[in-house]
Amino acid sequence: MTQNRYRFLLASALMLFFLLAGCSSKNPINFKIHTEPEGAHVIYSQNSRQTWIYLGVTPLDVVELLDDDELDDENTISLKTLHCGYLEQAKEWNGEELLDEFDEKGVIFWTPRLIKATP
Repeated sequence: MTQNRYRFLLASALMLFFLLAGCSSKNPINFKIHTEPEGAHVIYSQNSRQTWIYLGVTPLDVVELLDDDELDDENTISLKTLHCGYLEQAKEWNGEELLDEFDEKGVIFWTPRLIKATP
């Protein structure tokens, strides 16, 4: 009888753990990035990490799923554009700024004009 009780408690605890672990909600954020000239590679980073994530080539329309905790006011989301022969361009938002812009426009729209690199 006590062995069944322990199994039940263990199963209940595991179910509660997995339920709570899966409760972190994700926000779909639509990024539209257009550069002049087109063909720039776009990368992004969260919280000023050393790791950059490749999104694609402009013109770019992509949806990224960001966790609620990644959109806290203290956290940052950075975008960079890279194009051979041009200087890189970067833009950064904190979590609140990103959500405000997304709520207002329904999209994060960025159109950097690339500047030719001089040799």
